[in-house]
Amino acid sequence: MRHLFGGTTSDYAMQQVGNQLLLRPGATGQVWNAIVGGTQLTDLTDTAGVPITSVIAASDGAVAFYGPEDVTECFIDFGFGRRYTLIASDIASTVSARLDGLVAAAADDATTKANNAQAGAVSTAATSAAALYLPNAITTVDSIITPATPAAPVYFAHRGGGMVRPEHTLVGYRASAAMRYPLEISVNVDASGELWCLHDATVDRTTNRTGLLSSYTTEEVAQQIQTNNRGLLGAGWAEQRLVPLRQVLDEFLGKVPILLEPKANDAVVPTQQLLDASYPHAPRSVIWKAHIGTLSLPWAKSRGYRTWVYLDSGTSDATMDGKDANVDYWGVNTTFTDTRISQVVARGKPVFAWAVYRRSQVARLTGLGVVGMMSSDPRYVSTSAPQRTASRWDLQIKEPGCTPTIDYDETYALQFAPSPDVGWVSVPAVPFQSVGLGTYCPIAVGAGGYRISFDMKFKVLPASTLHGGIYFGKQSDDPYRFSQSNATGGYHLVMRANGQMQLNKHTAGVTSGTTMGSVIATTAPVADAAMSFQVDVTPTTVEVRRTDGTGWTTGALADTTYRGGYFGLSNGSITDVATRPYWRNLVVTQL
Repeated sequence: MRHLFGGTTSDYAMQQVGNQLLLRPGATGQVWNAIVGGTQLTDLTDTAGVPITSVIAASDGAVAFYGPEDVTECFIDFGFGRRYTLIASDIASTVSARLDGLVAAAADDATTKANNAQAGAVSTAATSAAALYLPNAITTVDSIITPATPAAPVYFAHRGGGMVRPEHTLVGYRASAAMRYPLEISVNVDASGELWCLHDATVDRTTNRTGLLSSYTTEEVAQQIQTNNRGLLGAGWAEQRLVPLRQVLDEFLGKVPILLEPKANDAVVPTQQLLDASYPHAPRSVIWKAHIGTLSLPWAKSRGYRTWVYLDSGTSDATMDGKDANVDYWGVNTTFTDTRISQVVARGKPVFAWAVYRRSQVARLTGLGVVGMMSSDPRYVSTSAPQRTASRWDLQIKEPGCTPTIDYDETYALQFAPSPDVGWVSVPAVPFQSVGLGTYCPIAVGAGGYRISFDMKFKVLPASTLHGGIYFGKQSDDPYRFSQSNATGGYHLVMRANGQMQLNKHTAGVTSGTTMGSVIATTAPVADAAMSFQVDVTPTTVEVRRTDGTGWTTGALADTTYRGGYFGLSNGSITDVATRPYWRNLVVTQL
């Protein structure tokens, strides 16, 4: 700004003559920037703002003008032999205004600093609280994923282990976390805005109610909705309440890594808001899980979350390229071809596969370079030893490793018979259906081999030539179907409704079996009456006996083709569910 010079009762053009100072009206003065020498200042204006290059005293000798921008001191020379010093007349008001501004700025700065200090204190307190809640020794995402390799993959409890426990429930999460499996958690939102652990947008499939979760209030969900997993998991299970996401995070965050996915679009923002507001430390142990079509990845990465993005079978490389910068791990389905999985692995980021139900799937996937297994039965697929040698089907609880030909579908799941047949089980699907009994596998073989003993019956007799039985000797737990091409070979005990008992051998990739030895004529089964069997496998022979009578045996047949440790129950050639076989009292012993 320009400052005013002169204009006061002391500012006049004067000349010293002898001992007198005489006014010089109309005198012309030049303005300089130094008392001696210096540079003449010509960027001046009169008091009306008209530009001037020199100053002319008024008729009474008064002097007043505006100097150049921001100049507060100058020197004026009227040609009388000296220069006079001028200080801007408005300097006091300017200084006062500037002081007021400085004071205001200082006050604002103090307020800002106080607010920042308060925010810093709150942040520090929150960090300290988080450190107390989530100490440095937590199991972080990186501590689990970084060391994972195809030779030592990481296993996740898909849906909390939903193939052996009610999915997305506390009982499932607690059991899986106790075994140190990271939890895969899906959430949806109710009508009140509360987030619940639930895979589907509706409650139809997994609970005793129907309709969208978003049509129920929080109180209704908490008090009236329970799981209905008994068809899949057995009547021995008590139904479970749904669990809010807050409760799960409070209990498990930091103890095991969590893969968290808002399933429906209306659950995404509430989940983000909950994490931001209440769990600022979550990125250390939570992976943000999302479909390739999601728009939520920038939010997740801006907060420091690792991201797992799962693909569709038709997802293009171009689509993946567009999301790649915000993706830490890729997800492939076990139904993808070997070629496609290999292509995803070749992109160089860790790849997790879902849904993994069998050890044979693990072998295939790790062979392709996959390092993460999303399994609803993680203990079974991550181990290689049998868990028991005798059935407890009377408890009506599904066993780990119980693998029907179609997974996660109660139509094909092992079914526990109700009273008066408690202890008996069946496979309620036809034709050519079976269930693998992985919890007993691979069979622990003694020096003399092993024996499988069991009872079997037909509650309703099928046509005379139709049969059921068991398969055994398989090297792998891949599905077995009678009269179909199977991935691995093995043996099949056949018991027909007309009493014929025989042992068949099945070659991998071949639909028909080969009868070993002779067909044994036994007493025809009686409806709803138990028959008892023994299967002996020695290092050099295989023998099948029906033991509820006398002398019914194939004899020890010399054959060493199949010595795998996997077996299961088979409906054989049965075509009517009503005439399917039932089994009980399974025992595996070493010979």
